Amino acid sequence: MASLLAVSEAKNPAPGRYIITLKAEVTFDAHMSSAQASIASTTSNITHELGIINGYAGEFNDDDLNDLRANPEIASIEQDGICETCDVVTQSVPIPPPTYPGKLTDFP
Repeated sequence: MASLLAVSEAKNPAPGRYIITLKAEVTFDAHMSSAQASIASTTSNITHELGIINGYAGEFNDDDLNDLRANPEIASIEQDGICETCDVVTQSVPIPPPTYPGKLTDFP
Protein backbone atom coordinates (compact mmCIF):
# COMPACT_ATOMS: atom_id res chain seq x y z
CA MET A 1 0.00 0.00 0.00
CA ALA A 2 1.31 3.47 -0.93
CA SER A 3 1.86 5.95 1.87
CA LEU A 4 -0.62 8.78 2.24
CA LEU A 5 0.31 12.36 1.39
CA ALA A 6 0.70 14.62 4.39
CA VAL A 7 -1.80 17.47 4.56
CA SER A 8 -0.20 20.89 5.07
CA GLU A 9 -1.89 22.77 7.87
CA ALA A 10 -3.19 26.32 7.55
CA LYS A 11 -2.59 28.90 10.26
CA ASN A 12 -6.30 29.75 10.42
CA PRO A 13 -7.99 26.70 8.81
CA ALA A 14 -11.43 26.58 7.22
CA PRO A 15 -12.74 23.29 8.65
CA GLY A 16 -13.22 20.50 6.10
CA ARG A 17 -11.92 22.60 3.18
CA TYR A 18 -8.78 21.69 1.22
CA ILE A 19 -6.75 22.78 -1.81
CA ILE A 20 -5.61 19.92 -4.04
CA THR A 21 -2.67 20.37 -6.44
CA LEU A 22 -2.25 17.84 -9.24
CA LYS A 23 1.08 16.62 -10.57
CA ALA A 24 2.33 18.53 -13.64
CA GLU A 25 1.71 15.65 -16.05
CA VAL A 26 -1.91 15.15 -14.90
CA THR A 27 -4.63 17.17 -16.58
CA PHE A 28 -7.54 18.47 -14.58
CA ASP A 29 -10.13 16.92 -16.94
CA ALA A 30 -8.52 13.47 -16.84
CA HIS A 31 -8.30 13.56 -13.06
CA MET A 32 -11.89 14.73 -12.70
CA SER A 33 -13.25 11.93 -14.88
CA SER A 34 -12.04 9.40 -12.33
CA ALA A 35 -12.12 11.34 -9.04
CA GLN A 36 -15.38 13.26 -9.34
CA ALA A 37 -17.53 10.15 -9.61
CA SER A 38 -16.57 9.07 -6.11
CA ILE A 39 -16.60 12.59 -4.67
CA ALA A 40 -20.02 13.44 -6.15
CA SER A 41 -21.67 10.50 -4.39
CA THR A 42 -20.79 11.73 -0.88
CA THR A 43 -21.08 14.81 1.28
CA SER A 44 -17.88 16.19 -0.30
CA ASN A 45 -17.88 18.57 -3.24
CA ILE A 46 -15.48 20.48 -5.44
CA THR A 47 -16.11 24.21 -5.19
CA HIS A 48 -13.39 25.77 -7.37
CA GLU A 49 -11.21 24.76 -10.31
CA LEU A 50 -7.79 26.37 -9.90
CA GLY A 51 -6.22 26.31 -13.36
CA ILE A 52 -3.28 28.49 -12.37
CA ILE A 53 -1.99 25.75 -10.03
CA ASN A 54 -3.46 22.74 -11.90
CA GLY A 55 -5.74 21.86 -9.05
CA TYR A 56 -8.99 22.46 -7.27
CA ALA A 57 -10.49 23.36 -3.91
CA GLY A 58 -13.44 21.91 -2.11
CA GLU A 59 -15.08 20.46 0.95
CA PHE A 60 -14.05 16.88 1.65
CA ASN A 61 -15.09 14.48 4.38
CA ASP A 62 -12.44 12.33 6.09
CA ASP A 63 -12.98 9.27 3.86
CA ASP A 64 -12.69 11.28 0.63
CA LEU A 65 -9.68 13.16 1.99
CA ASN A 66 -7.91 9.86 2.67
CA ASP A 67 -8.79 8.64 -0.85
CA LEU A 68 -7.27 11.84 -2.26
CA ARG A 69 -4.17 11.45 -0.06
CA ALA A 70 -3.63 7.99 -1.59
CA ASN A 71 -4.22 9.12 -5.18
CA PRO A 72 -0.96 8.98 -7.19
CA GLU A 73 -2.11 11.87 -9.46
CA ILE A 74 -2.00 14.38 -6.59
CA ALA A 75 1.15 16.38 -5.80
CA SER A 76 -0.02 18.09 -2.59
CA ILE A 77 -2.96 18.73 -0.31
CA GLU A 78 -3.27 21.66 2.04
CA GLN A 79 -5.95 22.95 4.34
CA ASP A 80 -7.81 25.92 3.00
CA GLY A 81 -7.49 28.86 5.34
CA ILE A 82 -9.18 32.07 6.26
CA CYS A 83 -7.05 35.10 5.44
CA GLU A 84 -7.41 38.67 6.54
CA THR A 85 -5.85 41.25 4.27
CA CYS A 86 -5.65 44.14 6.71
CA ASP A 87 -6.82 45.57 9.98
CA VAL A 88 -8.95 48.66 10.34
CA VAL A 89 -6.80 51.65 11.20
CA THR A 90 -8.19 54.98 12.29
CA GLN A 91 -6.04 58.06 12.32
CA SER A 92 -6.69 61.54 13.54
CA VAL A 93 -5.76 64.56 11.46
CA PRO A 94 -2.83 66.39 13.02
CA ILE A 95 -3.60 69.86 14.25
CA PRO A 96 -1.06 72.49 13.17
CA PRO A 97 0.79 74.36 15.84
CA PRO A 98 -0.69 77.81 16.64
CA THR A 99 2.18 79.62 14.91
CA TYR A 100 1.77 77.71 11.63
CA PRO A 101 0.87 80.37 8.99
CA GLY A 102 -0.94 78.11 6.50
CA LYS A 103 -4.43 76.67 6.32
CA LEU A 104 -5.31 73.34 7.89
CA THR A 105 -5.36 71.77 4.40
CA ASP A 106 -1.80 73.01 3.78
CA PHE A 107 -0.41 71.22 6.83
CA PRO A 108 1.92 68.34 5.81
